[in-house]
Amino acid sequence: MKTLYCLGLDVAKHKLRAALCGSAGAILFEADLPVSAGGRAELLALLRARVPQPEQLLVVLEATGVLHLNWSAALAQAGYAVVVINPLIARRFYPIENALRDSKTDPIDARGLCALGLLHGEKLLCKYRFQLEPERLALQRLQTVRKALRTSLTNLKKTYTSLLDLSFPELGQLLEVDGTGIRALLQKAPTPGAIAQKRLSTLEKDWKLRPKAAPLKALAADSLADPELAAAGAPALQAILQSIAALEAQLRALDKQIEARASQGPLAQSKALLETIPGFGPTLATKVLAYLPHEILHSGSRRQAAARLQAFMGNEPRLQESGQWKGQTKMSKRGVEPLRTAFFQAAFSASQSDPELRSYYLRKRAQAKCHHLALTHLMRILTRRMVAVLRSQQPYQPKEVAPLRVAA
Repeated sequence: MKTLYCLGLDVAKHKLRAALCGSAGAILFEADLPVSAGGRAELLALLRARVPQPEQLLVVLEATGVLHLNWSAALAQAGYAVVVINPLIARRFYPIENALRDSKTDPIDARGLCALGLLHGEKLLCKYRFQLEPERLALQRLQTVRKALRTSLTNLKKTYTSLLDLSFPELGQLLEVDGTGIRALLQKAPTPGAIAQKRLSTLEKDWKLRPKAAPLKALAADSLADPELAAAGAPALQAILQSIAALEAQLRALDKQIEARASQGPLAQSKALLETIPGFGPTLATKVLAYLPHEILHSGSRRQAAARLQAFMGNEPRLQESGQWKGQTKMSKRGVEPLRTAFFQAAFSASQSDPELRSYYLRKRAQAKCHHLALTHLMRILTRRMVAVLRSQQPYQPKEVAPLRVAA
């Protein structure tokens, strides 16, 4: 059935701005609704009173963190076609009356989404139709928590290193300060003086410290650290080491939970297939599948699907040309960042472990391409491999490649 109405929704944390227009562009109603079950019921009642059939309405929202998800799910379950677009798309489209002023208000945004839906409804439905996929959403939320834990852990380790610069500044010259052996020792002996007082045999009991036990004891006995300052920083050092250990345990438990969910759910077969491609281990395969849009993966030919996925993750080139001037072409980075990051990590891994991609990487480096640019080429190849594997439901079969000779 032809779309006769378009609903633009501008979603905020505490308020929803709704604007409904007909096929001619005339606004039929505008309303501010609360973000609550009552607001949802009021919106559905307004739509039922003005739209005869659900198939006649197209709903357009911007992706606003997670704020749009509950509204999208409610409207999709009510039978309406819902599209969720990148805010950049809406930003590029201005109604004529706002093209020069560039004003931004909730009513203007809602009307703009209406106009965008009327002009490009079919294209938006093909590319950005909302589908409620609880399993993928669960993995995405878990990945969000994992990223937050990793960020917190990184910040804690930076603080730990900073504390060591006061308590035992020479330690990093002798061994890796993030090793489990030295961290366990610092929990018990958080100052150079305390380490120097320990017997050599005690230090050698930990096999991780055994090769450096004697130099460590000597270094602690002759440390630059002032004893009083080191003692003053000892409680903070012990506290942060406890926090690091606790956060690492949380991260390991979360990784097991994510792995179990991905390996036993509806994505299990796709995960197993993706892991046959060099560069994708269990962690990266799960992350990719959490953010991989099914509708783009299966759209058009394999090459078209791969190109669309590159654009979706922001790995397509951003051209800068005008007349005879040509600027530097860079990765757009305007897409789903977690998916792009996962492919970048997979490309780096594949550049070391896959002979074919290693040869390709070295060839690009020999052409004076920088490391990051060479990896973006590998990301493109990995995207095509992934599309082929997931669409054929067949594991990846590597090719035999002759070793590349790079001129000295």
